[in-house]
Amino acid sequence: MDASALFSSRPNKEGRMTPVSLSELVFLLFESDNNPLHVSCLMVLEPPKDAAEFAGELLEAALKATPVAEPFDLVIDESQFGLPQWRRCEHVDLAQHVRIAKLPTPGDRQQLRELAGRIHSARLERDRPLWEMWILYGLESQEIGLLVKFHHALADGKGVASMLEQSFRLSDSRKRFIPFWQLGQSIGHRDSSIISLSKLTSPRFWYQQLDLSVGASKLFAKACASRLHLLKSPIKLPFSAPRTPFNSYQGSRAKKISLATLPKARIRKLSMLTGVGELELMLTLCDMALHQYLQQHNWQDRDPLVAMVPLYHPQSGERMHMISVGLVELGRPAASPMQRLKKISQTYGKLRTQSSDEQVMEYNRYSALVNIVSLLAARYDSQQILPPAANMLMSQVDAGTEPLSLMGAKLKQTFPLSLLLPGQTLNMTLLDYHEQVHIGLVCCRQSLPGFDSFALYLPECLEQLEKSAYDSLLSAIAG
Repeated sequence: MDASALFSSRPNKEGRMTPVSLSELVFLLFESDNNPLHVSCLMVLEPPKDAAEFAGELLEAALKATPVAEPFDLVIDESQFGLPQWRRCEHVDLAQHVRIAKLPTPGDRQQLRELAGRIHSARLERDRPLWEMWILYGLESQEIGLLVKFHHALADGKGVASMLEQSFRLSDSRKRFIPFWQLGQSIGHRDSSIISLSKLTSPRFWYQQLDLSVGASKLFAKACASRLHLLKSPIKLPFSAPRTPFNSYQGSRAKKISLATLPKARIRKLSMLTGVGELELMLTLCDMALHQYLQQHNWQDRDPLVAMVPLYHPQSGERMHMISVGLVELGRPAASPMQRLKKISQTYGKLRTQSSDEQVMEYNRYSALVNIVSLLAARYDSQQILPPAANMLMSQVDAGTEPLSLMGAKLKQTFPLSLLLPGQTLNMTLLDYHEQVHIGLVCCRQSLPGFDSFALYLPECLEQLEKSAYDSLLSAIAG
């Protein structure tokens, strides 16, 4: 997509304020102190041996990195008719956006996770541009933590990964720190289907929505018929997920994060062995780990969990707009690893074929409406009358295969930290970087006690799935 179109709903070069898009409006309206809607990324850097003051040098370089380019100089203005607009900030005080914090002794990884969790829990202030960068030092390993936060109205996970990768590459090639806030419109991604509020007054717009709504209604009818066992359809009926601890949100703003890594080579090899896509494999591993967590906490349920997953265009592979998600029914609690993998692969595969060229816009609109209704129900259904739309949200980001560095410091790990939608207590995001799958999990601190153990379950589940796949292969050969 041409860079000039990336922020078409944002202020133009003359600084004229313009309304936010509908997708951006959703994330702005549904945000609260207990449900901040931003995404973060926690990176672990290994400074050079002779760079004892690396954290201070990085802070100094960051505070001098001006001017700030659009969209990182934009603030939300809600003065006119109560509708948000993007307004350019004449002066961005970088001291309000670039922070530094020292870990208490001994400075282990658990303390890094705790501090990152507290930072990720805090809502971004709307009286200034909606982003922050934190430099975290004091680790006993001499490593440096770098945490960045962006409001979801400003960027999604893929956009954040692209921004950071380009910042690292430019900084490395030019031998000086070039932060993401100086890159501006040259990076990021915005879907052409994102609608500006100004289009709401156009008759043509409403005619198009009516046409798409007919197709979306047909998809909803298919989901209902599938629920009643009248026909087979990959479309999962909304609000039919079992209620589990992953939906018992306690209304606390405190979030807890858990981090895990898996070798990319083993995932790739398992994908080739089973003929199943890597995302379906990761869904299976996470499903196995979630059921192991539920068993450890004496939770029994006969129904399979339901995951929200992002939708991708069937031809281009690009992510559909930020509020489009699909519902994937996972494996039953008692299923074996291979049974679980087969079920998830079939369900997700059929969901992808549903987004064909003829139906992609209808399904895009249908899924967006389902997500918005889910948000409304979670926000206003305080008595939890409706069943959950899903039990967890899972997404995937690709950060590239080549190793990155910043001012001589090697980027060792990079963990995506996503948001918790209203009514959800668990979100997991996968990020591929340098032959490792980095998994960032965010959960409500009060709702899921002992969730740190989830990071230990994942490697165990990978071993179980590998063994099950090899046993199935040997049985097929022997048979």
